[in-house]
Amino acid sequence: MSLEQSTLCEMEVDPFDKLLAGDIFTSHDMQMNLEILCDDLGSRSAGTQAEEKAAEFLKTKLQEYKLLDVHAEPFEYNGWSRGTARLTVTSPWHRELSCLSMPMSPPGRARGKIIDLGTASPKIIETRKDELEGNIALVSIANPPAADRWIHRTEKYNRSILAGARAFIFVGNQDGYGPITGALAFNKWGLIPGIMVSKETGMQLQRLVRRKGTVEAEIETTDTLSKKTSWNITGDVKRGSAGQDMIVVGSHYDGHDISQGAEDPASGVLATLAIARAMCIHADRLKRNVRFILFGVEELGLIGSDAYVTAHAEDIQQTRFMFNLDSAGRPIRKGLTVYDPDSVNYFRAMSQRMNEDIPVDENVFPLREPDHLSDDHYPFVTSGVPCGFIADPHTRGVTGFYHTAHDTVDKVNLLIVKQAAFLCARMAWRVANDDNWPLKRLSSEELARQRTEYDRCEVRQIEKSVFDQPHNN
Repeated sequence: MSLEQSTLCEMEVDPFDKLLAGDIFTSHDMQMNLEILCDDLGSRSAGTQAEEKAAEFLKTKLQEYKLLDVHAEPFEYNGWSRGTARLTVTSPWHRELSCLSMPMSPPGRARGKIIDLGTASPKIIETRKDELEGNIALVSIANPPAADRWIHRTEKYNRSILAGARAFIFVGNQDGYGPITGALAFNKWGLIPGIMVSKETGMQLQRLVRRKGTVEAEIETTDTLSKKTSWNITGDVKRGSAGQDMIVVGSHYDGHDISQGAEDPASGVLATLAIARAMCIHADRLKRNVRFILFGVEELGLIGSDAYVTAHAEDIQQTRFMFNLDSAGRPIRKGLTVYDPDSVNYFRAMSQRMNEDIPVDENVFPLREPDHLSDDHYPFVTSGVPCGFIADPHTRGVTGFYHTAHDTVDKVNLLIVKQAAFLCARMAWRVANDDNWPLKRLSSEELARQRTEYDRCEVRQIEKSVFDQPHNN
C-alpha cells in the first residue's frame, strides 16, 4: 500500500475516530461503574463474595452494552483466605508489631532470629545463607541497586526458602502507605509463613538489629488454603465467520483484599467497558470480531488468563492481537508496549498514519520476573499471539500507593482512563479492519524454543527447586 493510499484510508476512518471519541469521552457510566466496583464491592479479591458479585455485575454490563454471547467461564484454582497474623519481638524486648500475612502464605508458626537482608540480592542471600538457616528473613521490596533486572518478591521468598529460612517478612518502601501486598507464589501455596509490614515497622526492626545485634521474634499466620472457583467474563461485538480472525481486549477485575483496587485494576476494567460499549454501538463498521474479556484471579498468578488460553485453543489460533488495559488509569503517558520487533514497526507506522506521536516499543526492561508472573497478556504471548500493553514502554509507572490500602477511588483520574480507552479503541479498530494483516503467530518450533529458554533461566530453576516437589499441592 502506497503512502497516498494509506493517507486516503486514514482520511476515511477519521470521522469514525471522532465517533469513538464522542462515545468514550462523553460516557456517563464510567464514574458510576468505578464507584460500584470499588465503593460497593470493595477489593473483589479472589475467593470472596465481592468477587462473585463483581463477576455478575460485569456480565450484566456487557449484556447491557449489547455484546453477544456474554457469559461467565468458571475455572478452578488454588485459593487463599486471610486469617490473623502476628509478629512478636521476643528479644531484646517483648512487643507485638503490626503486620498482615501475604497472599498464599500458609498457616504456621516460626521462631528465630531476624536476619536483615536489605534489598535481598541473590548474592546477599547466598552469602548469608548460613545465618538464615532456621531463622527469619527481613526483606525490602526495593530492588538491589546493582541488579540488572527486577528481583521480584517471589524470587526473594523462594531464595530465602532454599537458604533455610523459617519465615519471611516483606518490608514496604513508601512512606505512610503501610504494607505493600502481593502473592508469594502463583497458583501454589507457599511453604513458609510470609508477612508484610510497613516501611516504618521494617525500619524499626532494622534499627533494632543494628543496635542489638541479635533480635528474636515469633511469627504466626492462620490463613486458609483451599480449592476455589473464579470466572472469566467474555462477550463478542459481532459473530465472526468460521475460521475468521478476532482481536481480544481485556483487563482483570480482581484486586488485593487490603484495598479497593481502584487504579489497579479497576481503571483498566473501566477502559475495557468503555471500548466495548462504543464498539457495539458501531458494530456494523467492524470487519472482524473484537472479543472483550474480564479476567479473574490475576493477582494470584494470571490464573484467569491462563485458563482462557488453555480452554480456547482454537480461538487462540484465530487471535490476531491481544490488547491488555490493566491499570489503564495510571498517570503516565499512554503508549503501547509490545513484545516483538514486527509489532513495533506495524504500530509505529499506524501512529504516523494517525498523525499521532504514540510511544511504541518492545518491553525495554530486562527480565523483570518470570514471564508468567507479570500481566494477563503473557499467557497469550507464550501461545504465540502478538500482544500489546496500553502503557508507556519507557517507564514502569508504578504509583506510591500500588498494592496498598490507599489505592482508592479518589486516586483515579477518569480523563486518563478515557485517554487510554480511546487510544486502544482506535488501534483495535484498525487491527480488526486490516485486510493485509502482516503479523504472524510464532511457529510451534519457535514456541518450543522460547519455552526451553524460559525453563532454563535462573529464576525458573529456583522456582522449580522450591515448588516442584511431591509434598507441595
